[in-house]
Amino acid sequence: MKTVEFLKGPRFNQRANDHYVMMEEDFLLVDYASEDWIEQLQHYVARHKQEQVGRLQELMRYFKGDNNIKYRAAKTDDTEADNRISSDFAKYITIFEQGYMLGNPVEYKNDDGQLQDLIKDFSKRNNEKRHNISLKKDLCVYGRAYELLTVTKTGSVVWVKLYKLSPEQTFVIYDDSYERHSLMGVNYYELDYGQSKRKTVIKVYTVDKIYTYDWLSTQGDKMALREVEDHFFNGVPINEYANNEERLGSYESVLDNIDAYDLSQSELANFQQNSNEAILLIKGNAYTGADEEDFLADGRINPNGRLGISLAYKRAKMLILDDNPNQDGVEPDASYLVKSYDSQGAEAYKQRLVNDILRFTFTPDTLDSNFAGVQSGESMKYKMMASDNYREQQEDLFEAGLMRRLRLAVNIWSIKGTEATNYEQINETSVVFTPNKPQNQSELATTVKNLYGIVSDQTVFELLSLVTGVDALAEMNRLKQEKGDEDKGGEPSSRFGEVIAHDQEETSPS
Repeated sequence: MKTVEFLKGPRFNQRANDHYVMMEEDFLLVDYASEDWIEQLQHYVARHKQEQVGRLQELMRYFKGDNNIKYRAAKTDDTEADNRISSDFAKYITIFEQGYMLGNPVEYKNDDGQLQDLIKDFSKRNNEKRHNISLKKDLCVYGRAYELLTVTKTGSVVWVKLYKLSPEQTFVIYDDSYERHSLMGVNYYELDYGQSKRKTVIKVYTVDKIYTYDWLSTQGDKMALREVEDHFFNGVPINEYANNEERLGSYESVLDNIDAYDLSQSELANFQQNSNEAILLIKGNAYTGADEEDFLADGRINPNGRLGISLAYKRAKMLILDDNPNQDGVEPDASYLVKSYDSQGAEAYKQRLVNDILRFTFTPDTLDSNFAGVQSGESMKYKMMASDNYREQQEDLFEAGLMRRLRLAVNIWSIKGTEATNYEQINETSVVFTPNKPQNQSELATTVKNLYGIVSDQTVFELLSLVTGVDALAEMNRLKQEKGDEDKGGEPSSRFGEVIAHDQEETSPS
């Protein structure tokens, strides 16, 4: 990578985060095998590479700790230390958001039992928790994430499979309406066969077909349609997620602060190194003996010369100085030439940068002394309020992507024979996010006791699952089995009521 303009000027292309839009009437006239469309598709891919990929790659570099400090211009004085220390704020912020929002898996609830079972099987087969966390990583890094839905077969079972696509190789083209419906999704990648033989594969996904194009380097700019396949999702099977309305990465707005912190750390390391290699200043004459020649005739250092005596002083960790023969000369002295360092001011400056980075990304500072010790639930709420507000906004956008995922999947489930599944029923699905944060189990248990008899038993057990880690329905069934209730239609949570009542009697004043 070439040298960057460090902390200077705009960082990205002004169109680096634009959506691609096509008029619907133009879209309806597209002939996917025509030269005109192939030329236009090449233009879309070229724009994505030239205008957007640079930003995406830089954001990923920061996630990997390969910050711009590594690429700033070298110092003109090659005798000066030039350390390049990059901080890992980008990964810290990303991992915090991943765990906080999706550390507990997303839950789906639908009153239709058959549809609920389909959703559960769909999540299990795709290891949805891992997949969603991977999408969240891309959201934090790039500000956008993409997944592809396909239909696969395992034995005799046909099911919908999820794949994550790289934002550096994927984009969606939307119509020009206010709803911004997706018209097609584009995914491209390069295959390098060596000896300058490369091929770019471009796949275009529309609402009902998949068009595959080959772009061979050996044929110049010639690109041709190779294959057309049908799919039955009744919608573009590339699903786009947004981290926020502007599609900004979670640490993108504080890249300058991160660069300033890296520069401060690097210059401190330079100061330490330069201090260790500081120039020795001698005022007066060092006692050097009678011989003034530094080297002997055979090239060896003269032990009685100035250089030899100076090296002997260094080995002995001592220095003897004579008075300057000039009566008006300086008094004999020796010292190192080093810059002064305001350690207190430098540390305050770095701490201010750290505070700004975490504050502007809504990331709590867990090293803050105010986080130490046992905290009440209410005090933690205030400390996490900014993070919670930001997380809820992100959850709304993520939920929109999850619901579109389910609406695409339900079309395949209908084709498989589950005719009861449709958009109306899938739209009744509730998506439940449970933030992954420390719980005061004592306070939570007290809350559960207070809510018993006011809300449904299932709601009580769902709250209690945050303490026990056991699913609410599973726990209710365990109690039912323990009680040995032969009446399957009876209340499975009655034993829980007895336990709560007994506990309240013991703690009530006599």
